[in-house]
Amino acid sequence: MIYFCADDYGLSESVSARIKQCVVDGCLNKVSIFPNFGQFDLHKLSETKPVRTSLHLNLVEGLCMADADGMDLIVNKDGNFKHTFGGLLGLNFLCGKKLEAQVYREIKAQVLFWKNKQSDGAPFCIDSHQHTHMIPAVFRAMLRVLRDEGITPDYVRIPAEPILPYLKTPSLYFTYNAVGVIKQWLLKFLWMMNRHHAKNHNIPSAHFFGVLLSGEMDETRVRKLLPKYIRLAEKDGRDIEVLFHPGHADQLDAKNIVFGRFYRSENRKLEFDSVMKLSERSVL
Repeated sequence: MIYFCADDYGLSESVSARIKQCVVDGCLNKVSIFPNFGQFDLHKLSETKPVRTSLHLNLVEGLCMADADGMDLIVNKDGNFKHTFGGLLGLNFLCGKKLEAQVYREIKAQVLFWKNKQSDGAPFCIDSHQHTHMIPAVFRAMLRVLRDEGITPDYVRIPAEPILPYLKTPSLYFTYNAVGVIKQWLLKFLWMMNRHHAKNHNIPSAHFFGVLLSGEMDETRVRKLLPKYIRLAEKDGRDIEVLFHPGHADQLDAKNIVFGRFYRSENRKLEFDSVMKLSERSVL
């Protein structure tokens, strides 16, 4: 199975509307949803076409969902998250146990909120904004929450991209940007630190596609790389998750949204166009 996924549903009305359009008229069959902005309706999302949904854990912007008392490491005095991925990664190495304890409380609040929103029998899928769940302290806290709440996840995103599809596509070698390469290898390094925890918990995942080209998932590149992912997945019987960010924002009302420029970027319009043109059948 190939899951064409969009992140950031629920951020704002315009972002959610564009993602829903990509579900109805494009190739999207999976949507990852912010729990803490309150801008989503699961019924409206799937009323015209079946779509798998996922909890988009958020530890980097907006209000926390747990009681902010005693959460000073990750939230400010107003209860808003105060660190990006880099800040949380630094805290992981400086005070990992304290970070793990605080993010455990927040992840628990978001997981229970999401569980109550889901219909009975719906698959429980989980990922995170900026892939922060790959930070070791956060990864451990997430697994503890799932275990303590008796939740067996149907899918956990592991954004450690296989290298082979990229090596086998030399025509794209000089189109990759340095930031994407750094992200790709950092996430692969973090996965090496987390892999034994995932193995002990029998975490279900898939081949992931969307880190190196994040923000640049245009139709041409996806068509060149995805067949190589498909061949790789056929060999080991795994699914594929292809990540897009097609939810371009017109305006953002919340003052605690940190990455407003990213949500309004032209790259999101590019990825919107890609999703509207692609389909699973067209790349097989």
